[in-house]
Amino acid sequence: MFPPMPPFSPLTVPHGCTLYYGGISGHAMPAPPAVGLTVTKVTAANLETELRVIAILLRRYPIIVIDTEYPGTVHRPPPRRRESDLSHGERYALVKANVDELPIVQLGITLCDAEGKLPLAMDAYGRTVEPIWEFTFSDFDMRHGRYAQESVAFLVSQGVDFDGARRDGVSSAVFATKFAAVVAPTRVRGDLTWVAFGGAYDFAYLVKMLSGSQPLPETLHEFMVWTRNLLGGRLFDAKYMAEHSGRADLCIGGLRRMASRLGTPVLDQEPPCLAGPKSHTTCRVYTAIRRHFTDQRRRMALQEL
Repeated sequence: MFPPMPPFSPLTVPHGCTLYYGGISGHAMPAPPAVGLTVTKVTAANLETELRVIAILLRRYPIIVIDTEYPGTVHRPPPRRRESDLSHGERYALVKANVDELPIVQLGITLCDAEGKLPLAMDAYGRTVEPIWEFTFSDFDMRHGRYAQESVAFLVSQGVDFDGARRDGVSSAVFATKFAAVVAPTRVRGDLTWVAFGGAYDFAYLVKMLSGSQPLPETLHEFMVWTRNLLGGRLFDAKYMAEHSGRADLCIGGLRRMASRLGTPVLDQEPPCLAGPKSHTTCRVYTAIRRHFTDQRRRMALQEL
């Protein structure tokens, strides 16, 4: 039912990776404080280099926080029904219809550890920064197929170059094969964790790519089986966690509003509404919510003493 996972080949340390603090061979360097974040734009030209870096960093930062951009949604709820009124099965059918038909545009990845710490890197100016990645895919062609015009216009306003993506971007098929090999060792160790915010589409696009772009399964139950087989590890939806945190102010609103209410930083030196910066904001929201639940458990334990 599922395509076999590609075998993992040991990855060599790419040139310059010694700049990543604590990421190589156990000889941890004292890390100076980060002065900011850097978004690495990943195209076909630097795909293998950046995946090798991610493979090395996953040894110490096994939480993969993702965000996706895609050409909107062309399948909508039935007339006079809101998406929030649909059953779980009906919502999944809507996600499936859109993801099956529309290709992915971007994937953002932020890595962190269980404490929410990001890896540190040194940029070309010798400054210590926290790296995040933004993969641009070549699959979407505005001249063919359907898309939501307002969504594509918004992505263009945020700096997405669709012609450049077709020319220089990453094929989702190539990405899937290489990325599956990168995460395989972390799956084997058992500490792999995936995080998204309102992640139905994010996880669906990742599963679609890793399945070889097969149509998603017909039912939500089957989709969850595919997800466990193709992704492995644990999955968390930071939006769901926030809505069930006991804080009424976190029950409504999008990612940036959630981050503001939690007092978490939002990346503002890049277009903040693209996949890379959004994966970082999701990482901060997830970390804040985890701390909230940890504090709750600690208070309950103290009350029982």
